[in-house]
Amino acid sequence: MSDGSGHLPIIGRAWHPSTREPGPLHPAMRLSLANWVRPEGLARRELVLGGAQGEPWEVMTIDSESAEKAWRVIPLFDGQRTLSELARETKLGLELVSSVAQDLYHRAVLVQTSGFEVDALAYYEHLRSLAGIAQQRWGPSAMLHRFWTGPVSRRLAVGYLLENYHFALAASSHQSAAVASQPTERLKTILSEHLSFEYWHHAWLKRGLLAAGLTEMDLERASPLIAMQALINHLRWLGMADPLSYSACIGVGEGDPTALATVGKFWERFTEHGVLPVEAFGPFRDHDVGDCSDDHDQFGREPFADSGPLTAADQARIRRRLITFCRLTMAYHRELLDFYGPDEGPLVFTVED
Repeated sequence: MSDGSGHLPIIGRAWHPSTREPGPLHPAMRLSLANWVRPEGLARRELVLGGAQGEPWEVMTIDSESAEKAWRVIPLFDGQRTLSELARETKLGLELVSSVAQDLYHRAVLVQTSGFEVDALAYYEHLRSLAGIAQQRWGPSAMLHRFWTGPVSRRLAVGYLLENYHFALAASSHQSAAVASQPTERLKTILSEHLSFEYWHHAWLKRGLLAAGLTEMDLERASPLIAMQALINHLRWLGMADPLSYSACIGVGEGDPTALATVGKFWERFTEHGVLPVEAFGPFRDHDVGDCSDDHDQFGREPFADSGPLTAADQARIRRRLITFCRLTMAYHRELLDFYGPDEGPLVFTVED
């Protein structure tokens, strides 16, 4: 219905973010400290995350009024006792033990050993932390390290922008599939908004590549790196076949406001390398900042907020497919550095060369 002037009315946002919090863990659930929690830190009341050898990745602290009580139960998460049993053994009460367990489960410090169903939103928080830990387990990205520390050649900088352009160009191919596969009209509307935000961004980024000196013909013959194509195809498949696994990947891959400072510093370093004019990388920088400012993580979170409890099989499937997404991302980082890292080489990657 028009507003009388021949234009459709402006109705505002067609959906509102869920306000529900992650559901509680089942009292009969058994949880264990993950194998990346170093035992020696427990005696110091520190959660030291890392491999068996080398420097730790992270040291977590428990900052709460109940930290003293929390440390009475943390070392007892051995995967054998239920939350109810731990509450009776420590005399701390089920509410406090469950609260400690929930926090550490969300941070992927605890993993489940009992095969219980888990609230979907609680599992989403667990997955986001798990993805970050997985990437720390595999070691830092050499490509990102190069951009943070240098040296960065013009060829490498252009290659980085070009691969980001390929990813943006393909976005509508998996986002449209994800819209169609959503189980409810609300989720179709939410994912449609994601598509409406992103479908035109490749045209914006293309201006930057032209400013960097690439031609229309260069862009026409350029192919995504093989790992980037695999990453795109993984999202296309999940968009059609597995909406929740797709949403997990979007939640990990998209930015949120907490990442704004890091994203801003990355592009400051990019600027300092001095190999490209701001007209070339400005659209890419602004695109990244915009994704964080607009909290695109919500497009991953909302399908989990609307989902029922996840079975053990659901959890395993989504976890494997998210870890595949993370591995493909790291493979793309390696391939980008291998192909575009040398100062001399083809201007763009093509599958036929």
